[in-house]
Amino acid sequence: MQRELCVCLVIITIGKCVIPVKGTTPNLLFFVADDLGYGDLGCFGNDTIRTPNIDRLAAQGVRLTQNLAADTLCTPSRAAFLTGRYPIRSGMSASHSVRAFMYTASAGGLPANETTFAEVAKSAGYTTALLGKWHQGWSLDRSDPEHHHPLNQGFDYFYGVPLTNMEDFMDPRVNGLLDHFPNVPFQLLVTFTLVTVSVWCLVRVRYVSLWLGVLGVTLAGLLCGGLYLSMVNMKLLNSFMFRNFDLVEQPIHLPSVTSKLVMESQQFLQARHADNTPFLLVVSWLHVHIALVTAPQFRGRSQHGLYGDAVEEMDWGVGQVLGTLDQLGFTDNTLVYFTSDHGGAPRLTDRTGRHVGGHNGPFKGSKGDGSTEGSFRVPGIVRWPGKVSAGHVIQEPISLMDMLPTVASLLHVPLPSGVTLDGKDMVPLLTGQTSVSPHGFLFHYCQDQVHAVRYRPEQGDKVWKLALREPNPANKGPVLRCDGAFHLDPPHLYDITLDPGETSPVDLQQHADIQRKMLLELRVHLKSVVPVPSQFTLRSLIWQPWKQPCCTFPKCSCQDKKFLGRFDDW
Repeated sequence: MQRELCVCLVIITIGKCVIPVKGTTPNLLFFVADDLGYGDLGCFGNDTIRTPNIDRLAAQGVRLTQNLAADTLCTPSRAAFLTGRYPIRSGMSASHSVRAFMYTASAGGLPANETTFAEVAKSAGYTTALLGKWHQGWSLDRSDPEHHHPLNQGFDYFYGVPLTNMEDFMDPRVNGLLDHFPNVPFQLLVTFTLVTVSVWCLVRVRYVSLWLGVLGVTLAGLLCGGLYLSMVNMKLLNSFMFRNFDLVEQPIHLPSVTSKLVMESQQFLQARHADNTPFLLVVSWLHVHIALVTAPQFRGRSQHGLYGDAVEEMDWGVGQVLGTLDQLGFTDNTLVYFTSDHGGAPRLTDRTGRHVGGHNGPFKGSKGDGSTEGSFRVPGIVRWPGKVSAGHVIQEPISLMDMLPTVASLLHVPLPSGVTLDGKDMVPLLTGQTSVSPHGFLFHYCQDQVHAVRYRPEQGDKVWKLALREPNPANKGPVLRCDGAFHLDPPHLYDITLDPGETSPVDLQQHADIQRKMLLELRVHLKSVVPVPSQFTLRSLIWQPWKQPCCTFPKCSCQDKKFLGRFDDW
């Protein structure tokens, strides 16, 4: 009782004190894949990549065929997943094409005043952990009021990467960005800049203030040199694993990451079995974001090359964690949710030309698009024995933003006060109490603009989508840019129920009332969006050397003592 009273005192900001009753609320286990496409799993139609463990999870639970991300890139999508709010409400959407953090040592991140579902679970006495990818900003300065860190957003334990996996981590001297900005021309540009600044300063201030010219040259050199160093050293700047606040591995040993996440998950579950406390565990896989590196036993197994190998290793990891749930007797009282953070990138290739992107099934579009189904419609599975019908399929719109209000409902905790929540409680839909999604409307953002509106009328079984902008097909890059999309006038209205591939827009004149409702609701939604400081300003995005993590300076290289020697032969 004493511990429960302490929990109440800590969580006063979320709402009234709630003392959980043991056995009445489920444990929570969320699996989040990175860049996984709708069509990459057997249970969602793939017959060439082997995913027996995830397929078994789907057979034991429900498949969500309209499981929708709130954005189509990692950082904003995951912010919405954690908070139940469109990224624009928290400043986690951008007005430009850079809408994911590129450096661990940058200033931007999920604002500390945002409430996450981990904080909601913690208020109910749950022990919480995030294992794997974070990508919501990073700070080790606990005196910083923003303090971007999982442990400042409701998680009791963190093991993983502050940022994300990168293809550049495979090479000690990164040249991924320089493929588009070659080394020699860049050095010529630096030289030209220095000479130009010097001449300008000397001409303007004559010889009287020669020191200003020297200062200008120095500043220009620092700026250009810093930019250059940050571009060619991504591995040094971003490739590390943290345990809570401790940098334990630099650079990341990519072949062993999935195995380490599995072992950390198993140890967390064993600890919860020992202390008999309810838990929320989020396993945020680094797969299947490039770099696609697996343990030796998974290399070359798939018909789909490196990408398929990574999917199959992730499936193995899911199976190992679920097996531990079974062994410890947690299965019957644990709600398991499997999802991807957004759609796959079908056109993605690595520097050697190999295909390394996912498959979005019957849907158009790619990760990074704004309006197409393939950019934000992702595989979704929920298993909750005795509460959710095994083998059932739910074809209603469900958003990743629904997790916070759903967790609050399951744990009997009040919703955060004073904020606009966009997610809905999905418990009635999951358990069959209702058959219609509580989302009458959903808005599909690309950067800070709505590119499409989704409408689920209360009657019938139709789902409509009004596309206001569509990707420019002339863009052949792996990820389309939002600001390159076509503005559609008039918009395209799709019956997504009958035409999920968005092949034939319906006649707007015959459905004028539907279009009118959708545009009216869009205006209402936009009025509800209160401007907040953006986390994607230049100042928030650039590399800040004074925030750069490094173990064993100046070598900046270390191995995790917990796993020392275990994976040396990989």
